[in-house]
Parts: sequence; structure tokens; C-alpha cells
Amino acid sequence: MITEEEFLKALALRTTLLALALSFSATANDVTPRPASSSANRHLYRNLLAANITGGTAAYIYLKNTWGTPNGRFHLKHEFDDNMNLTDEASHVYVSYKLTEGFCWLFRTFRMREDRVRLISALEAALVMTLVEVPLDAFNPDQGMGLTDLLANYAGIAFAWWKMEHPSNVDLKFCVKRSPFAFDNKLLANKNEEFDNYIWWATWKPKYLWTGVGYSINHRKGEVESEYYLGVGTTLYDLVYFVDQDFAKKVKVLDSYFVSVRFRV
Repeated sequence: MITEEEFLKALALRTTLLALALSFSATANDVTPRPASSSANRHLYRNLLAANITGGTAAYIYLKNTWGTPNGRFHLKHEFDDNMNLTDEASHVYVSYKLTEGFCWLFRTFRMREDRVRLISALEAALVMTLVEVPLDAFNPDQGMGLTDLLANYAGIAFAWWKMEHPSNVDLKFCVKRSPFAFDNKLLANKNEEFDNYIWWATWKPKYLWTGVGYSINHRKGEVESEYYLGVGTTLYDLVYFVDQDFAKKVKVLDSYFVSVRFRV
């Protein structure tokens, strides 16, 4: 059972899992904007407040159970001495990018103007990711607020905005080395071996196949070691799209995972 203090902290924190789900289920549907009345705006903001309360509470409980309770003093993370070699920052870029995309899809379903969709989506994503740093990490004795994490958050949001302004075949993707079910935390990493399992990709699709540069780490020798990859491949979404374009739009989540032949360099 959460305390009143924990509930108030959760009020402003939208669930990471919910926002990622929205991103992953985004479709290419055309939604024609319509003028919003003042009553429609009130209805929208009321629903957003309810979503923040419900989703934020769930997110706070989940993140607290994963990373620990923020019950210490405010402090900063040791940015370049955390034995992670910036892989945590890479994950922040990716998640912020996907959150922004997810919020854009959500607000488009409300038939909002595109410029308003982009602005509110960016602000929502920035709010979520900032609140992960403060109070969750900043007051967690085992974490600490990361200035580089904040910069990575805003870089991911900026990249999502840039892609909306300049559509292209450049994208961010991820893959795993082993099944996440082999670890205690199935989604969000907290231990060295869980961070080691992810490869973060910057990809480009010239025509049929994605090509990418990947980054990961390992702790096989105790100390962190960086890993760099080159990869060529596709996504499950692309394969489904080749067979059934309409169905593919319903499983957009599959476009995030990079299925590739990769080489460590």
C-alpha cells in the first residue's frame, strides 16, 4: 500500500509502460484535425488528468519496485564512473524518442492540430522523463539524478520532433542478446547483466534492408567493456507489411526490434 506522499509524487508521472505501449501500437491512420471547442478542450484535459493519476500511480509503484524507493537525500549520479559506459544514456535517448512518438499518436486520435500534437507530445515526454530523474532517481540512495540522462532524454525528444518535421528512413531500434525472461527484470534493466543484454541501434534503410551501427556493453571481466556492432537486417513489421499491409499497421510495435546479422567491430 502506497503512502499519501508516494501517491502525490505519482500524480505527475505517467506510466512508462503505458506510453511505450501507445508508441508501439501507433498506426499510420490519417486523422483529419477538427476545430476544438472549449468544452472539448475541457473534456480532453480532464481525461489527461485522470490518465496521469491512474497511470502515474502504477508507474511509480513499478519503478520503485525495480529501482528502489526515493527516500534519501537529493544527489547527483557519478556520470562517468557508474560502470555503464553511457549505455544507460543510450537507453534514455531511445525511450524518450518512443515516448514522444507514442504521445503523438495518442493526441492525433483526438483530432488535434498537428502543431499542437507535436508540442504537447514533446512536453509530455519531457515531463515523464524528467520526473524519472527527479524525484525517482535524485532521491534514490542507489541512483542519483543524471545530468547526462536529462540531456539524453531531451535529445531523444528532439530527434522525434526532427523526424516529424523531416520524415526519413533513419531510425532508432534495439535488440537483445538473450531472452529477457532469463533475467529478474524483464523490461527495465537494473543489474549489470540486464544492461549488458541490450544493443541500441542507429539505423538507416536505403531500400529493402536496414543497416545499422549498434552499441552495447559487457561485464565479463568485472569492469565494463564497450561493444560496437555493424548490422544488416529487417524488422518483423517489415516482414508482416510485405504480406499484409493493413494488418502490419496494427502491429507497429514490431518495427522497433532489429532482427539482423551483426558483427562486433
